Amino acid sequence: MSAMDDSGRTQSAVNDKVLELRAVADELRELDDHRVALGDRLVDLEHWFRRVGCAELSDHALDVFVSRYVGRVFELADGMRE
Repeated sequence: MSAMDDSGRTQSAVNDKVLELRAVADELRELDDHRVALGDRLVDLEHWFRRVGCAELSDHALDVFVSRYVGRVFELADGMRE
């Protein structure tokens, strides 16, 4: 096997990994967009329940938002600092 063959295989492997990286980045972007949309829905629900006088349900929606949505954002931020 020649050095040229090894170089070609390496370049092919790099190209494959570039495509994989792009696919993962696109998937993460889609997940992030979905997470933002869910957060918006939780905020809308919390406001709606508060406006109609359902304090307990408003608090529950806020708790879900903070624990699941904001809490996860903080976890991710902490992981990026390490």
